[in-house]
Amino acid sequence: MGHISSVTVSFIYMTLTLASLTAFQSCGSGHYMTTDIRSDLSAERIIYSNADSSWMTGDRKKNPFFFKTGEDWKTGTVTAPFDKDFYGETRTMNIYAVRQVNDLDELRLEAEDDEIDGSPLLSPEETIQKRFRWFWTIFEYKAKYRKIEGLPVPVSEYIDSSRQEIFFRRAQTSPDWNGIEMYCALDEINTEFARWYTHSTYEVSYEIIYGLADDDMRAIMKNFHKEELDGMISSSDEDITPSVLCSRLDGFCKDSRFSRLLSGNRDEADSLYNEKEKIIWYFNDCILSEIRLPGKLVSTNASAFNCGNPQWKIDGYRLLYDNLVLEATSRKVNIWAFAVTFVLLSVIGYMIFRGRAGNGRSRDAVKKFYKGERSV
Repeated sequence: MGHISSVTVSFIYMTLTLASLTAFQSCGSGHYMTTDIRSDLSAERIIYSNADSSWMTGDRKKNPFFFKTGEDWKTGTVTAPFDKDFYGETRTMNIYAVRQVNDLDELRLEAEDDEIDGSPLLSPEETIQKRFRWFWTIFEYKAKYRKIEGLPVPVSEYIDSSRQEIFFRRAQTSPDWNGIEMYCALDEINTEFARWYTHSTYEVSYEIIYGLADDDMRAIMKNFHKEELDGMISSSDEDITPSVLCSRLDGFCKDSRFSRLLSGNRDEADSLYNEKEKIIWYFNDCILSEIRLPGKLVSTNASAFNCGNPQWKIDGYRLLYDNLVLEATSRKVNIWAFAVTFVLLSVIGYMIFRGRAGNGRSRDAVKKFYKGERSV
């Protein structure tokens, strides 16, 4: 990893490129995931990805998937590689990992690298429910990817909930807005997001240095925080790394005590840095998830479809706003129920017919009896 001065700040904000919205939406590694749910609630999941030429030619040292495949997954190359659009980024899918399970709980993934252990993308809360309704069976799928918590600065301090939804999820604005008005709105949000980003990098670095400082230096840091924070956030055009913060603190107290502090505690500082850095890798992967349910799809909260199947994009950026919940419901016709119902109705109809016919013959016999009595 190297010294703190040679790397950008820890935490997720290192990965967020603020130069443009297109760059912000990008993901390092794209995976296309299809899940086929069968009528007995067993499932087949296939996860496609892109492998480089070395892997394709037999060098399997580095796993191109972000999860461990192990014995549970069967891996291979795609016979006919295909492109998938990850909402503006096209990736070629040339390898796959497939697994058959009897329960969706068995599909929880294990991180390939320690850096992404704990990523919400690995272990969503997935359920599939089957409801019998005689003429049809209802299948209800739901998956919840949990929101990323524990941020050093809540996003809500800079961007309110409604604008977060626009920025991190769907850009739902007034239908009367044109492109220029939309651009201005997004640019304003992006400015506030940049301030939140800078403040967050500052807080992470401040925590590391504060933990290493003595009481006198902590008093200086508190004064610096009170007097310089707003100006530093507004004027800074770089990540506020521990080395950048120490340089600013040196300027504030007019000596080099903070730089010396950092230099004398490299190992401890690097250890703290590495621990806090783990979460940045949550943003290096994204999943395009597609669900295939038995029968006909009747409802879903997806806005994209592939061959009629609902499709969602899942990444760390969307999880900055809130939990991401995927929902889809299908209905499968029970043909046997129609057949049984037809047979039952036919039997009941026949019995009613026979009953009426029997009643008619009885009435005729009674009439004949009385006629015979009168003739005597």
